[in-house]
Amino acid sequence: MGPAPDYPVKNGKACFGSFNGAFGHFDIRGMKRPFGDLPLPVSFTNLRIMETLRFLFCDSENIGEIEIFNSSFFGFMETTLWNRKTGRRIAYRRIIPPGLTRIPRSFLNGVTACRSHRRYVRIHSRMQKSLIHVDFDFLGDSVRPPCEGRLEMNPSEHEGGECSFLVPYEVRRRCQGSYMATGPLHGWISTGYDDRQISADQGVGFFDVRKTYLPLRSKSSTLVGMGRINGKLVSFHLANSLSRDDYRYNDNVLFIDGRAWPLPPVKITRPWGVTGDWIIQDTESMIDLVFTPISDSSRALSALIVRTMYHTVYGAFDGVLLTGEGERVVLKNFPGIGKKVLLRI
Repeated sequence: MGPAPDYPVKNGKACFGSFNGAFGHFDIRGMKRPFGDLPLPVSFTNLRIMETLRFLFCDSENIGEIEIFNSSFFGFMETTLWNRKTGRRIAYRRIIPPGLTRIPRSFLNGVTACRSHRRYVRIHSRMQKSLIHVDFDFLGDSVRPPCEGRLEMNPSEHEGGECSFLVPYEVRRRCQGSYMATGPLHGWISTGYDDRQISADQGVGFFDVRKTYLPLRSKSSTLVGMGRINGKLVSFHLANSLSRDDYRYNDNVLFIDGRAWPLPPVKITRPWGVTGDWIIQDTESMIDLVFTPISDSSRALSALIVRTMYHTVYGAFDGVLLTGEGERVVLKNFPGIGKKVLLRI
């Protein structure tokens, strides 16, 4: 993994690869004819770029995810939290009209927010100070309590790390860019059921930003694990392959105590459905995992030409991962979040 280029797409050509650090300007606009040989103007094909920002957090008592999706047509925010001891789940959602939110092109000092009277989320990346701040404040209703939290993650700590990827999306004319960072997390969460302080020696955060030339219909399956093993911070991202060239280019990665290890492509299967065990394996005997769901938060949306079907699943990993140097990482009841997505726009 070499240093990240300043621009992932330059003069209409993609700089495919896996990189340490962040892109200087995280902008994939301008690829030439990403949807075939039709002479569509770049200004039109740029409208097919969809952006997703996720911030995941976990400690001994809580696990959760904040996701903000943004496109030229619509956006939405979803925040889901689980109490790991009681299994209680609460979720807050909001549709965002187009143009009211944005995903930063630079993480040095960028803000992504969803603001309304009842739903407020702000994710502030301040990488010039190696900090990511998260604030959220949700009013309650008849089915969910009020919820508020303040979290801070430091990827520059010796346990933290960051990396970037640019991979083909189905064909080499299209691409997906991603930036991931992990590190110790501290702060507090108040859910109406209880108040919880999160200390840096217990909390783990995972920051994931993606920009993709999506076709009219797309599917994806992803998994993120995060926690501590023998005092070491361990987190990873695994996803089904996006192209036939996945052995050269994929964004599977394992972080151990600040070092990023690229992982081979995997196949995620669900022989017993979304709520049954997920099987994750590769062909190089580096990944052999089972993800056992504990709680599924599903969402369906149909409006005119837009259709989405999301499953955000809290569960636990069991199995073995290998680093590039052959070190075994044994997971037993290791916390994580899986996501199965169908999107048609």
